[in-house]
Amino acid sequence: MKKIYTSILALILGLSIYANPIALPTIEISELYFDESDNWKLELGYYEVNQNELSIDSIFLYSTSDTIKLPSFEFIGSTGVLVITADSLDSEFQIKRFADTIKVISYSMEQPFEDILIFGNLPGASINYPRQGQSISKYGMYYTKDNSPTIGLSNDTTGICGTVKGIIYDKYSKPVENKTFRLDYYFETSENGQYSARVYSKPSTFSRIDYKTGQYSTQSVSITEISYVMEPDSVIEIDIYLLDTLITGIKDINISNTPISVYPNPILKNEELKINIDLPTITSDIYIEIFDLNGEMIKKKKINQNLSSIIAPDKGGLYIIRTMLDSQVISSNSIIVND
Repeated sequence: MKKIYTSILALILGLSIYANPIALPTIEISELYFDESDNWKLELGYYEVNQNELSIDSIFLYSTSDTIKLPSFEFIGSTGVLVITADSLDSEFQIKRFADTIKVISYSMEQPFEDILIFGNLPGASINYPRQGQSISKYGMYYTKDNSPTIGLSNDTTGICGTVKGIIYDKYSKPVENKTFRLDYYFETSENGQYSARVYSKPSTFSRIDYKTGQYSTQSVSITEISYVMEPDSVIEIDIYLLDTLITGIKDINISNTPISVYPNPILKNEELKINIDLPTITSDIYIEIFDLNGEMIKKKKINQNLSSIIAPDKGGLYIIRTMLDSQVISSNSIIVND
């Protein structure tokens, strides 16, 4: 009778899912840790559990050598974690220290949900085995190495990141300056194109990279593929080479015909030089650069609006003032500075 009632309820839930979507409870592998004696602790995260309506009916745990049905657990709240050790089980269950496949299947309303972790040197492994003192920890969509295990607590970003640093070059092999990119997190390049990015401690491969084109807008660009295997708190040096031109954020205009006025000209030294750019931009990556006749940069300033200004050089002479948009020269003018 109970089975019939369960099947009818499941059918009702299934028929109503399009009108009122219902999230069934799930169990996921959250963290795996081995102590100095290679004893394991496995943390399972549970989500959307409702003891009175939709709960977990049963949980099965698999490794390459063993299979076990877990005992009934008391779920505290709709979201939380369960910690399992070999000593907490009635039957033997082995997880191999350096390589294994762990799978958990949970059932709710006779509907299965499966989660799997493959680590070590096995085919399909997403990550290597944890070193002494580390755990394998799930954060978001990824399994990472974690130097600060939190068995029994919610996972956080402490101890799961390393650093990738180097220089980002454009398609012409020139450093990309003062631009915001993203690998796992956003980061900015310096005036020399140098970057330092916080990334997850796991194997990663990128053939594209995101970059900001405005305050709330992003694009992606192809890069020469980079790959690395990051360990927590480690640093890897990798230069990044863009294969395409970055979108400037300019809509429907011809840059070569962009009116740019610089005045007054001539100008007295240390006076305010005004720059008017008739540019409907959705980005703020515009720079004014002033060079002397020897090619030495005297001044540089970022412009945040169409009308801006920069202080003229403190010595008289002939200078070149250049307007840059996303590393592209869009205007070059000469100015005379009088003493």
